[in-house]
Amino acid sequence: MRRREFIGSLVIAGTTGLLPSGRSFAADAPPPAAELKATCVSDAGRDVLQREINAVPVAVCASYLRDEAAGRAACAKYPALERLDATLPHVMEEARTALVEDKPAVWLVYNMGVVVKTHESLFTIDLCHPRAWQYAKEFDFAVITHNHLDHYTQKFYNEMNGRLHKTVVSNFLDNYGAFFHKGVGGFSRGERTYKFKDVVVRTCQSDHNEYLTGFTMPVEIDCGGFTIFHVGDTANVTELHPLHTPDLWIHHCRCWKRETGPGAAHLRPKLTVVAHLHEMQHPCGRARWTFADGDAAKEESEKAGVPAVVPFWGDRIA
Repeated sequence: MRRREFIGSLVIAGTTGLLPSGRSFAADAPPPAAELKATCVSDAGRDVLQREINAVPVAVCASYLRDEAAGRAACAKYPALERLDATLPHVMEEARTALVEDKPAVWLVYNMGVVVKTHESLFTIDLCHPRAWQYAKEFDFAVITHNHLDHYTQKFYNEMNGRLHKTVVSNFLDNYGAFFHKGVGGFSRGERTYKFKDVVVRTCQSDHNEYLTGFTMPVEIDCGGFTIFHVGDTANVTELHPLHTPDLWIHHCRCWKRETGPGAAHLRPKLTVVAHLHEMQHPCGRARWTFADGDAAKEESEKAGVPAVVPFWGDRIA
């Protein structure tokens, strides 16, 4: 099968601008002082990607994420899935070579899934990708914000918890394999604090919507003075009170309420990362949020005085 050229590049901390398809950058290059971009993909490229994404049926995407044989067949038929399939290998290759000192490197993989590299650690939050289990041995730990299948895959959890005995911090999965200090596993309801090498993870609790109350586990992650606040599918961001001003606020831009503007005004992050776009297990017109939705959320954040980016699959966002 011919592999499509990968569209993905650096959003903030790299040589980007608008890179043509297939071009890459030196992952260990020092970040230049570049203007923040809404996305690394040109307007014409976005139109193509949006059409490809809209063409994927919900059932096909769900099968792709959970069945490897079906996934290979789906990638051959749907260009969007072929692009997505290439995203995680691309990100992991960059993560292996990226030089990290004072600030972490952060990549968007899909939906709200990110890979984070610090000076000492490599971890992931809400990683939903069929190849994730293949890279489990490289991660120190994982975080899953809530029990919805667009935020994790069972095979990745089984590999981390079962075979590799690594910690998976969540509010719904038993983590028998990883007792990282005196019998305390990775299960969290409410406020708890975890320490992994040079990373401190603080969990709390939030509502996903009006009936899934207390369902989501936002995480405030201190990476040596650089704070990532990943709130998962939190419906009311203004109820959250992180200990530190977030350097990155990663949020669902259209979760029940339109929380980007109020959330940016409340949290005052240094940068809003607009996420949960193009999730193909949701139907078009019903929660399969588009580039246009991302741009609208970006504008809402900027009106509140907070810069924002709309990254695409594989983009480095810090």
